[in-house]
Amino acid sequence: MFCPKCRYEYEIGLFVCPDCGSRLVETLPPDEEPEYTELVTVLTTGDAGLLALAKSILNDAAIDFFVKGESAKDLFAAGFYEVQVNPEHEEEALGLMEDMLKGGYTLAGEDYDDEDGEDEAER
Repeated sequence: MFCPKCRYEYEIGLFVCPDCGSRLVETLPPDEEPEYTELVTVLTTGDAGLLALAKSILNDAAIDFFVKGESAKDLFAAGFYEVQVNPEHEEEALGLMEDMLKGGYTLAGEDYDDEDGEDEAER
């Protein structure tokens, strides 16, 4: 017997999954094939600090991303990182990366000081 939710196999005689409470079945349904998506690159850099900032910004915006070359760069200390996103988030991610490179990005809810030292919230 199998749990369709946990996907664990249990001894015959059990009818309910002891872990999640789901009703056990005799055979598991086939695994769903993952959907392939062609990702688009929104930033290429060799700077690990800039990569960390980009990852933080995309996480803050709830945009899923993949960093191509991260393992190779860590291993060989040479090369570039490519930050890639789903095409449906390309425009937003490119805008965020552009703001980051211009130095105009602040995390959601943060105030910042302008050039005169005056807090944005004080204006």
